[in-house]
Amino acid sequence: MFTAYRIHYSNARGYLFDSWPIPAIRPTMTLSAVRELEKLVSFNTVNDGKDKKASSECPRYIGSKLEEFGFISELIESNGFYTSFARRGQGKSKILFLAHHDVVPVGDAWDSDPFKLKVAGDRAYGRGTCDDKGNIVSMLLLAEKLAKSDLPCSVMMATTGDEEIGGRNGALFLRNYLIKQGLFPDYIVIADGIHQQVIYRRRNTVPTHIKVKRRASDTRGKKETIRFTTEVFGSDTRHSAYLRPGVDRHAMLAASKYLDLHPDTVVSDIRGAFLKSNVVPNWVEMDLVHSDESGEKTQYDAALTDLLRSLLTISQVPFPTMPSDKGTIINPNLLSLDRDLWTLYCDIRAMTNDGKAVQQALETALAGKVELFSLQSKAGAGYIDSNPDSPLIRTVVWALQKEGIPPRLVEGSGASDSRYFAGQGADLFDFGPEGDNLHGPNEWVSLASLEQNAAFFHTLLEVLSRDKSPV
Repeated sequence: MFTAYRIHYSNARGYLFDSWPIPAIRPTMTLSAVRELEKLVSFNTVNDGKDKKASSECPRYIGSKLEEFGFISELIESNGFYTSFARRGQGKSKILFLAHHDVVPVGDAWDSDPFKLKVAGDRAYGRGTCDDKGNIVSMLLLAEKLAKSDLPCSVMMATTGDEEIGGRNGALFLRNYLIKQGLFPDYIVIADGIHQQVIYRRRNTVPTHIKVKRRASDTRGKKETIRFTTEVFGSDTRHSAYLRPGVDRHAMLAASKYLDLHPDTVVSDIRGAFLKSNVVPNWVEMDLVHSDESGEKTQYDAALTDLLRSLLTISQVPFPTMPSDKGTIINPNLLSLDRDLWTLYCDIRAMTNDGKAVQQALETALAGKVELFSLQSKAGAGYIDSNPDSPLIRTVVWALQKEGIPPRLVEGSGASDSRYFAGQGADLFDFGPEGDNLHGPNEWVSLASLEQNAAFFHTLLEVLSRDKSPV
């Protein structure tokens, strides 16, 4: 046993130091991917950007597991969000593995308890299995391998607690912390991907809020309530970034299309499975009034009707952007009423950092169609466009081939914490296990791929720690 020092950092209190004994390393123990994933999934780490957020319980557990393999663990806090950070080893190269332990809200249509791991063959089901706790399991398996090999490099592992709501108190805070501590890495593996693909490009997220003031109007007609559902081809994912216009159906856009087909129909109210900014609502219901002079006199909301009727227009607004394999998407994912003000949140994904151009394009498209109270598009954290021929990516391809994993270099669909580290002098890429339905019901991960990824990570570290690379 020996004593190390844990640093606990917060904006309000500064640095606090306390000592604790690190258990002796047990290199003969064998971690079980299933047991570790079961434990991680059991932590309810839902972040909804409102009143729910991940506590310190899960990151403390992750830190304690890494301590068993000789890592020095720290718990970093910023504005009530927690990051587990650990490091071990010394050498000329510093490599960071970064994942996140927070998850999106559960939603409906699950076949099992989202916080109890369900294993069927090679598939393990539960919220966060694929996004992103499966990646954390691969990191723990890697830590076990490092305890036995002791490579000549400095390995850092971190899991953040707010990736699903922007990452500013997690990845951004960690980046600045590492810079201050002189620990900024040479290489970064963002353990937040899918299908064992090497992700070297990602679109920017341009958060956009459109507000209109409620306008009550009278009409005569027949009332009807109609439900519209989201349908994604070949998957149950509800991750906004994974939708492909022209193939998948967004419930809100389907509702807008209905109004387009029925120009004499107006809307009195709407409700839906509005969960989070980057989660497509599984369903929405509109309370409608079909115009009919013989019908009863009733009220409707003219502003809401105009806004919903314009969603198709909003979703196809053109603005300057770099080419993207995944295309440009504008998904109206959240709609809420606060007193007399409707707020529509649109999740915009594009290869642009120009929020002003996006805002201008939307304002022009909506002129004369919607009485805007306000419209604001923010620049976002930026898009990722790494060099696929960089020394790191060439080494990644070599390591994947050595481990029998076919190398596939792709553009990722969603955003990740990589956006906070790009352009800071470190080479990076995103990578993750085989799985599906992230942000949707019955999210799953391939258990075999967790083991494979750990082996790949270890081989990658072996090469990066050498004086001379084989590629």
